[in-house]
Amino acid sequence: MKKSGKMNMISNMTKVESVPAQAADALLYDLGNQPMSSQSTAALISVKETAIAKVPFTNQLTPDTFLRLKQFECWGGMEIQDILEEALTAFFAGKPEADRELPAKAKEKLKKKLPNLR
Repeated sequence: MKKSGKMNMISNMTKVESVPAQAADALLYDLGNQPMSSQSTAALISVKETAIAKVPFTNQLTPDTFLRLKQFECWGGMEIQDILEEALTAFFAGKPEADRELPAKAKEKLKKKLPNLR
């Protein structure tokens, strides 16, 4: 039985080898099928391997602080998670308590929620 054109297209889309990796510029600027260099591929793999896990959490801010956060997110070109990471890292720099180990009981309780915690 002959496959329809649609079926061939769908089966081709599911094959990994049917679409070679392309350089970002080739995709963005429609430069044709220019395969990624091995250096670009290695860099992409390296980024995936070193991705840092993020822990979602909620908190509360005053309306004025939240407004300033959203304004900086918009005009400063940073995501809220990056703003918080940078701000908290700077805050903790002068606080030796932030580097002190948790008591064993508290750390075990936290590890139950976050199994990948060091």
